[in-house]
Amino acid sequence: MSSVGHRLVLRVALLAAFGAALALAGCGRKAGLDAPPSAAVSPPPAAEPSLGELNDPNTPGYRRAPREAVVASPSTQPVPQKRTFILDPLIQ
Repeated sequence: MSSVGHRLVLRVALLAAFGAALALAGCGRKAGLDAPPSAAVSPPPAAEPSLGELNDPNTPGYRRAPREAVVASPSTQPVPQKRTFILDPLIQ
């Protein structure tokens, strides 16, 4: 086989692999697995708070203790130089 024939075979193989990957990417469901027919449904566990539930600031009614005001002292350190990166013009 000539080098042109090898390239053609390689190109066809790559296209077939790419097509198979796209076809298989569409397969499947976006849900969990189905339970087997013989699976028994157990009652839900008792509602006990988990370890972090009592201190969760996202729960309704949570109040954070007030903190003392902290006054920042003026900084005497010099301002660092601005560091640049080669791709900075793309985001400006």
